[in-house]
Amino acid sequence: SVLSGVIALGMSGFRWSWSIPFSSVSVGCAAVYHFSWQHDPACKYQVDTAGNYLHRIPLDQLTATAPIILLRRDDRVRKKLHNTIACACGVLLAYQLFSYATS
Repeated sequence: SVLSGVIALGMSGFRWSWSIPFSSVSVGCAAVYHFSWQHDPACKYQVDTAGNYLHRIPLDQLTATAPIILLRRDDRVRKKLHNTIACACGVLLAYQLFSYATS
């Protein structure tokens, strides 16, 4: 969504017609994310693939030979970026569609 939004905003200066599909994808992805799993508490957790937190777990509490460590990450900055770009693309898309409808 962010990538397609940045492409749409960048392309709007060159070709209006090229930015419409990218704006639609950005707004659509943001809407699907908002209504589907933004409020799911499990989406705040990510797997620690580097193993940075494995040494903090006492060895006597490990029951698996290859434990999977989940870390809770703060994603407020990512959500703000995602929503800001999607809103800008939504405004751009509405303006483009309005200008095509009235011309």
